[in-house]
Amino acid sequence: MTAKDDKAHLESCLICRQAKEEEKAVNYKQGLFFHETKHFRLRHSDETRIHGYLILESKRHFLDLSEAEPEEIQEFGPLLAQAIKAVRRFSHPHRVYTFTLAEAVPHFHIHIIPREENLPKRFVGRGIMSYPTKPGLSREIRDEISTTLKRFF
Repeated sequence: MTAKDDKAHLESCLICRQAKEEEKAVNYKQGLFFHETKHFRLRHSDETRIHGYLILESKRHFLDLSEAEPEEIQEFGPLLAQAIKAVRRFSHPHRVYTFTLAEAVPHFHIHIIPREENLPKRFVGRGIMSYPTKPGLSREIRDEISTTLKRFF
């Protein structure tokens, strides 16, 4: 990827832009990302009110694992397992959903969503994709949950 391509991704990709903005946010209390490795970042989603809903995203811009470097693939599996374990320890869910679509935001990221036993049936399984995104989680609650989850890493 050329420097020109990198700049284009920073401008057009939401995940790349968020990461760049986060690097500049010196006095942001918790920060968007609560755990980072060489190739990935982990953050708590603020798009819904589901406590423990994590997003694991690649630092390098690529679409799916077929475009990942061997070193990224090697790091991904253990990190995903660690993230799921952290979610289980945090919220003791009935299930933990994991999926990646990269449709709305074409950058490799995986959703890690705890599913409580009492979740309304219309949101169970594939229905989770229709879970309301408004109102989202407040920054304060997200940061509090992130601080708790950070202890598991």
